Amino acid sequence: MNNFFSDKVKKILLIILIVLAIELSGHGILASLMRFLNSIN
Repeated sequence: MNNFFSDKVKKILLIILIVLAIELSGHGILASLMRFLNSIN
């Protein structure tokens, strides 16, 4: 049970790290949304 839990946590952390890396590189959903909102105004 404990081993299964740590595997799940590792996968979640990995996904978070990947998402953060994409956002910080400027190609993420948040960065695109900010550019979209700026282009409207």
